[in-house]
Amino acid sequence: MRRVNAGRGWQWIKEAWRLIRPRFGLVLGTVMLMYVLLLVASMIPLIGNVITPILSPFLAGGVYVVLRRVREIEQRSRIEPLASEQPISFDLLFSVFKDPAPRKALLWLGFVSIAFSLALLLVLAIFVTVKLSGVDHSVLTDLTATDEQRVRFLIPYLMNPDALVLWIGVLIASVAYSMATFFAVPLIVLRGETLRSALSLSFSAVGRNWSAFLVYALVLFLLFLTVPITLMLSLILLLPLMIASVFIAFEDIWGDHPVGGYSDRGDQGRVVQERASTVM
Repeated sequence: MRRVNAGRGWQWIKEAWRLIRPRFGLVLGTVMLMYVLLLVASMIPLIGNVITPILSPFLAGGVYVVLRRVREIEQRSRIEPLASEQPISFDLLFSVFKDPAPRKALLWLGFVSIAFSLALLLVLAIFVTVKLSGVDHSVLTDLTATDEQRVRFLIPYLMNPDALVLWIGVLIASVAYSMATFFAVPLIVLRGETLRSALSLSFSAVGRNWSAFLVYALVLFLLFLTVPITLMLSLILLLPLMIASVFIAFEDIWGDHPVGGYSDRGDQGRVVQERASTVM
């Protein structure tokens, strides 16, 4: 695991575009198919909210397999130019379902996602229940009431000073969860890590490289500001770019060829020593 400088966050996005540009149609089609399948799964009555978070890591893992294949062909084409013409099948999106190695870890990752969401809802429900004790809250159970009326009733309780501790706690928990799951899927699918190891490594990687991730998040935020301006058309570019940039960040932190060179002399010296020992 490498520690990289803050500027690398921008480099991840630039390198992601350079990687997917020659195969943009393939990457876009794969990513859009993933989101369409997740949307369809979420619309299944009763069980949609359970199937979607379980299905999501498997499909995301398939996208990372596609990106790894794109990278392999790109590297081969530097030596064999004709390798760039090699086709890549959409079937790779579903390859993770067929591979028994990451299946258990990805399945448990889906359950962790469900458990985290339920835990936040439970905390919120307990807070609201306590706050509404002794207060007429029949509007929440009134079948004739609209969602807007229910939200309008709840907002004063969720925005008062007593709720500040709740929202700070939710924010801290959400950030910690995001750090732990950011690289979880590629670590499981591409490196064969267990779920526990993947969550730990991902949390450590984001924590150690917080400045690079701060720049990365800021650049993505600015890019996504174009979505309403372009009537959501920019999502055609941004969704594949976002997932590809996670793959590039993963390569940069754990791969053999860091983006933009080595982060410090220590890394470079270590690699030089490893190569020298291999030659000897």
